[in-house]
Amino acid sequence: MNNALPALLVGLTALVTSGLVHAGYALWWLSQTLTRGHAAFDWAGALTVSGTATAVVLIAGLLVRRLVAGHTPPAAEPATPKAVPVTVTVRSR
Repeated sequence: MNNALPALLVGLTALVTSGLVHAGYALWWLSQTLTRGHAAFDWAGALTVSGTATAVVLIAGLLVRRLVAGHTPPAAEPATPKAVPVTVTVRSR
């Protein structure tokens, strides 16, 4: 499952970004249709902006991931008992 997470992240990022861009273009098209009459939906422009926005979001995500990974604190070493010198005297009876 961990190997599929980067691909899942890329796919979801592309899906969400393209959905937002196409929704914006749809609202723009609807406003143009209501105010100026019939207007053609610009699919080429929507796809171009969607692809560019997806690339920008993915690059920003990679940069943030690299910045965060570069500032991780070092792993704490497990506490090991330290050797303490002990003086032993042997008495004979």
